[in-house]
Amino acid sequence: MTACLADLAPGVPGFMQIQVKRLLERYFLTFVRQDTCMEYFLRDVNTRALVSLNLILSHDRFSKGIYISKFYPRLFLEAQPRFLSAACFFLMVHHSAGVFSLPDRCRISLETEEKVFVDFYSRLVDFHFTIACHRPANRVCLNGYYPCLPIARKIMNEK
Repeated sequence: MTACLADLAPGVPGFMQIQVKRLLERYFLTFVRQDTCMEYFLRDVNTRALVSLNLILSHDRFSKGIYISKFYPRLFLEAQPRFLSAACFFLMVHHSAGVFSLPDRCRISLETEEKVFVDFYSRLVDFHFTIACHRPANRVCLNGYYPCLPIARKIMNEK
């Protein structure tokens, strides 16, 4: 993994630069692409142990956006995990938007539990997530958008 803080351009918010740097000091992301679907794998930098594999995004060709199929990085099980899930989400979305050549402000959508929206997605202010509709069993559909930032495209290794 060759990504470092220098890979993030000056336009990246300072808070996220710090969190991405923390994430990349401890973990690295790899990915596999199958047509419009990208699966990401989070691994420990030192041991190469798999930390998470439930990280799946797809290019929604109809809406010309990104659909988050699964995002459960399990970083809360690691030592000092605060904000690392947000940094992981940030990198994955920006990377996949670049791979699929998506425009600034393209739509991001997903379905999650309402509590997860309140505790996590609503706090990702760069993505402006809002509840699009309520679903059964305290689930919600979210819409947000991708804020195009000048991030180096080579931040992850293809598996």
